[in-house]
Amino acid sequence: MVMQSNAVVFAASNDLPSLEMSPSSLLAAANIASPSIPLSSNAPESLPTDAVSIPVPRDIQPQKLASDETLASASLPLGNTSDAKPALTATITSDPNEAMRRIDELTRQILLKEIELERFNLHYKLEVAKQGRWKGWRYGGLQIVNNSLNMAGGIVGTAERGSHLENGKIHTSVQENACTLSQVGAWIGAGAALVELGINEYHELEAHKHGFSPHASREKVNGLRADIDTMLAERTALTAVEAGSSSLNAHSTVDAAEGKVLADLRDQGLLEFERFHISARKLLAFQQSQYCFDFCKYTLNALGSEFAFLSLHKHRRTWNGKAGVMYLTAGGITMFGPIVSRYIAKGVGEAHRHYVHGSVAEAEGAEVATLEKDQAMLTQLVRGNTVAPDTVRAPLDRAALYADQSKTFQDELGSASKTRNKAKLAATQNIGAGLYVGASKVAQGVEFSVVGFNSNYYSQTARATRVTNYHLFSASIIGLQASAFSILDTLRINVQGEINRRKLVKSGMLPQQLIASRLAQLDAMEKRVRAIP
Repeated sequence: MVMQSNAVVFAASNDLPSLEMSPSSLLAAANIASPSIPLSSNAPESLPTDAVSIPVPRDIQPQKLASDETLASASLPLGNTSDAKPALTATITSDPNEAMRRIDELTRQILLKEIELERFNLHYKLEVAKQGRWKGWRYGGLQIVNNSLNMAGGIVGTAERGSHLENGKIHTSVQENACTLSQVGAWIGAGAALVELGINEYHELEAHKHGFSPHASREKVNGLRADIDTMLAERTALTAVEAGSSSLNAHSTVDAAEGKVLADLRDQGLLEFERFHISARKLLAFQQSQYCFDFCKYTLNALGSEFAFLSLHKHRRTWNGKAGVMYLTAGGITMFGPIVSRYIAKGVGEAHRHYVHGSVAEAEGAEVATLEKDQAMLTQLVRGNTVAPDTVRAPLDRAALYADQSKTFQDELGSASKTRNKAKLAATQNIGAGLYVGASKVAQGVEFSVVGFNSNYYSQTARATRVTNYHLFSASIIGLQASAFSILDTLRINVQGEINRRKLVKSGMLPQQLIASRLAQLDAMEKRVRAIP
């Protein structure tokens, strides 16, 4: 009789897992740049009487932000967003008072662009590598059916062969039925893997239609980054103009400090995109490769059951050898498929890290601690006595927004760190489970191969019949244990995932809830920014 072992899968603690969050041999997670421009508070040693020239990127057409009085000319040709940034020049007003007014307007526009960047990041996380609410239960449930049929066939086969160990004369029809049960279960498992692979591909196509393909998302972020960099460059030059007036020198210090915060927010937004992008691509690569491995191993199990059936039906024991090869191969895939899938995911992650490098390179190494430090310095300046309160009312209003954003980025990093730590433990447990189930399948294949490739057991003598029955009885026992383990492990993962999910929902910490909350905060932040005079 033939048994099937299956590595189990699924049920993560939330609906939007990162790669590391997804447990089991198949994480079908279920129930979840330009460098900062130096800012100076001191006027340059020499300043032209009417203009300051600054380099700005050529590859993005900047958003029109002010009247022609302020930005007299800015001829930036359209083009694709390449990493090379040949410099052109824009003419900046030399009037310190006009520069101060223009800085406030630029600050507003930069903040709006940074809000747009973060909003895009959150929608990217929602749309790419999407995990349905019932994905884990759906896939896990079908694999429980697979293993249950396998186990039922194992019980029938074990009972039949065990009752005839002395003479080996089993009832062929009973044993054929046992093989059929196992085969049907294996085809269900293979079909489930194929369905989930197709669902992931459908979600990927939908994400592409919505502008979240790797190329489209990278170009979107490049455009936002270039717009922000262009405005930051103009703002820096205007800050230098402002500092040229002795009466505005203190105010220019505040503007310079706020410029650092704006640059920090840009860097954190770019790094957040990199994290979300790589995590989603790794998760998708892991799941798709593991679904392919699962489809292959379950198909091999089904073929092994068919060959075992033919050895009985045709009374030719050579078919047992072919069944043994199928089980040996399926066992190897069960053991090493999850490990290989993780290496595939890591490779894909590194490839995408390189792909988005040009978009985020200038932000690499930026720390949230730097944002917190610069934000604290800005708050200290605007609340101090060096500048008239009425002249820094807008920076003071924005300081609270910066503090909220700093905390948001810090919380997101902390959450990602906790997720990775939990995932490492889950990954270790599930790889261990796969090794056990796969080794059982290999042992089952060895038992079939022993009698299938040894011509001494091809005859119908009493000894050949008894030895063949003994080896296949051992194979049934081994497979029976593996199937029972697979069922229990699948239930454990899904139940544990559901419990964790309910806890997260109750505390408002489910990824969808957190993203919805952050999107609402961004909407409110945008209204506040637009309302600041």
